[in-house]
Amino acid sequence: MVKLARTSSERTAKVDEVRPRLGRIVLRLSLVGVVADQATLVLRARDGGRAEMWLPAESCGGRFQVRLPLDALATACTAREWVWDLYLDAGTEGAPLRLGRHPDGVNGERNVFLCPAQHAAGMRVQLYCTVSDNVSIACVREEKR
Repeated sequence: MVKLARTSSERTAKVDEVRPRLGRIVLRLSLVGVVADQATLVLRARDGGRAEMWLPAESCGGRFQVRLPLDALATACTAREWVWDLYLDAGTEGAPLRLGRHPDGVNGERNVFLCPAQHAAGMRVQLYCTVSDNVSIACVREEKR
C-alpha cells in the first residue's frame, strides 16, 4: 500500500450545511487536509477597500459552525452593492482557506444560490456559489417604494 502525501492544494474548507434563520445564516463547515481545534470565519470585501469581518467558529462534532449576523453584514455596506468573499482561518500555517461548496455535485455553475435571500437593514443578503465554486455573500440595497 502506498500512502500519498497531501499537497497544499488539497487543503480546503467547505460548506457542508446552510441553515437560514431569522436575522442570521448558520453555516456548518469542514476542513480537508487540515487538522484544527479552532477556526475563524473571515469575510473580506471584494471591492479592494480592505474591509474585513472576523467571526468565531464553534467546534461542532468534528466540524465548525458559524452564525452570520445579517445586520452586521448589511450595515457594513456603504455602496449600493457589496460582495463578501468567505475564508476559514484554522490558525495553522498558511493563509486562510477560501470557502468552497459543491451544492449539487456539479462544478463551475454560475451563481448557484445556497439559500433563499434574506433581508436586513434595507439590504438583500444572498449567499451564493461563484463560478469558481467558492462561497460569497452579495449585499444589494433594496429600492425604497
